[in-house]
Amino acid sequence: MKSKNLVSLTVTAVYFVLAITGLLIYLGQGNHFSAKHIHAWFGILFFVATVFHIINNWSSIKNYSVNRREGGFRKELILPVFITLVFVGGIAADLPVFKELANAGKKAFGPEKKKERGLAQQAVDSISRKVMMDYALAVSEGDTALLRRTIAKRAMISSEEGKFIEETTSTNPIKKNTTAEKTIIQVEQAKALDEHVIVTTGITSTRLSGTDLIRFTGVLNETDGHWQIAALQLANLPMQKHVAVR
Repeated sequence: MKSKNLVSLTVTAVYFVLAITGLLIYLGQGNHFSAKHIHAWFGILFFVATVFHIINNWSSIKNYSVNRREGGFRKELILPVFITLVFVGGIAADLPVFKELANAGKKAFGPEKKKERGLAQQAVDSISRKVMMDYALAVSEGDTALLRRTIAKRAMISSEEGKFIEETTSTNPIKKNTTAEKTIIQVEQAKALDEHVIVTTGITSTRLSGTDLIRFTGVLNETDGHWQIAALQLANLPMQKHVAVR
């Protein structure tokens, strides 16, 4: 087995795979058949094979590039070098023509992206009240299943003492409140940072308890259409700062 033949055939095979996967990526189909991963790994193989190919064919490459009789470089070398420099420089400088060319394939054949639309304020307020009410009910009624659905994994909850409660602790079985009290939630402000994140602040209390109100500041996160608490800070309101909750 001749090493020169082996290297040349390896370069050809690897280049064929690179060409196919590169075309798929250019057309916006990089997620199909793991084309991006294949392209990356075969790029490494192509580099290694090319090094051996250059070593095996160095004398021929020199003959193609240098005119030994007249001296200097051959004309055949100038054009490939010029084209390479133009493309490298244009892509590096992010020139409009190269930017458009790079995205042309994805625009023509790539999957259509859904247009991001902001959440209406009414929807933001409704989501905030629903999630915070579920959390308050879960805690007051000892409903661990509801608590797990309401709190995201790895959520951080800060108590009124400033202590952080890990997600595993916050969803541990909790003692049910036997007092028949109605939970009240007042969302004072809710703002959508984007379609998947809402920051909300407000007050929670019970109708009959007469104890300090609890102010909450929470970050709600949406995943697959389900809103959960990603982070929550709770703090007791002093008696003189109580606000009527309706």
